[in-house]
Amino acid sequence: MDINPRPTVQQESEDLSISLFDMMDSLSTALDLINPALDDHHKLTCYVTCCIAEEMGLDDSTYNNLFAASVLHDIGAIGFSDRMKLLEFEEKNAHLHGELGAILLSKFPPFRLFADLIKFHHVPWRDGAGAEFRGQPVPMESHLIHLADRIAVLVNRKKPIFDEAPKVRDKINALSGPTFVPEMVDAFLEMSRKEVFWLDFVHQNIGKVLRTKSRLPRITLGVDGLLELSRFYALIIDTRSRFTATHSSGVAATAEKLAQLSRLSVLQSKKVRIAGYLHDIGKLAVPDSILEKNGSLDLIEWRTIRSHTYYTHQILDAVDGLQDIAKWASDHHENLDGDGYPFRHAEDRLPLESRILAVADVFTALSEDRPYRDGMDSGQIVKILLEMVAERKLDHDVVETLISQMDDVQLVRQEAQATEQLLLTDFWEKARHDVNRRARHADS
Repeated sequence: MDINPRPTVQQESEDLSISLFDMMDSLSTALDLINPALDDHHKLTCYVTCCIAEEMGLDDSTYNNLFAASVLHDIGAIGFSDRMKLLEFEEKNAHLHGELGAILLSKFPPFRLFADLIKFHHVPWRDGAGAEFRGQPVPMESHLIHLADRIAVLVNRKKPIFDEAPKVRDKINALSGPTFVPEMVDAFLEMSRKEVFWLDFVHQNIGKVLRTKSRLPRITLGVDGLLELSRFYALIIDTRSRFTATHSSGVAATAEKLAQLSRLSVLQSKKVRIAGYLHDIGKLAVPDSILEKNGSLDLIEWRTIRSHTYYTHQILDAVDGLQDIAKWASDHHENLDGDGYPFRHAEDRLPLESRILAVADVFTALSEDRPYRDGMDSGQIVKILLEMVAERKLDHDVVETLISQMDDVQLVRQEAQATEQLLLTDFWEKARHDVNRRARHADS
């Protein structure tokens, strides 16, 4: 997947035409859900970045790279606070989350291009000395994102915007040279003379404004490319909770296997796997304190965690071309008797793909180890699944298919979760190495 692709001819029936903007915007929305206090910070930083880039007359390729990097720029800061505590490190250095973001982006090859832009986005200009950081060249695009990020933070959107504007302009101008690249500051000062910049900044739908700024193309993405992207999303989801660290991959693999056993087409089976990777993306809206709770949830916590399927639907349904996947993914807690959530769809509203996701989710949850219990054995799992069939929670045929091929399905799930665990372990080992390196640097 190239965000500046050459024209191609669609040759395979498995190709999907999707909006690259929609995909980036959905991930940005998901990231901002983790901390409501961020208040669209990723989108606002991207908006400011685009406005300055336009003023500077940057070419489309550079512009698109800046768009993608800025809309994801704090991906390394979000949701990792508890893990950083486990590493016995307090983030006193603003560069850490940039480096963590670069490590995370490197797990998805098409995003490696942006890794360095994000890695260095808190490096100050220091009157030109910031062209390098610890012996490594710093891309100029990183300095532009740094400037846009600080502007987005300085503006208080709850106050009258034209009271805010001169204060922000003055603060940024005072930092030209020591903190920010002067040419970029000049471009901001010129561009921000326009009232439209400030009015768009406080627009109630910044996503709509950002869409007008996007030059990202609509791309033809093979289903395998979408699988790769959805697996990257799953990695972000699964880094948030050590209790369910590989759950998305287990559900994805189980769901695809059940789809194949149910004689769905190759394409449809792959799309079911994609839905499995993405089914818990709405959990990014659930506080860490609930996700990481080692014990029973109270009523308010239970209602909060139940909301995740609603957010899964909101995030995925916004991507044109993914509506079917959005439905299957967000239906995974719906029941045939109509007593599930969040839509309370009954069986006449639940296609086979949705039923497969529901069974795969329950099966994976029962099979995997949790802090309060070991994974259940096959006999226990079968008993619970059949009880849920009798209660009209799960589909009879899908459950019978799973039971008849239990060993094969279990093997597929185990292999998928083991592979995902290796990815997660590699990420956290690199994070730990980075923390230790910083500690040594601070002591030297």
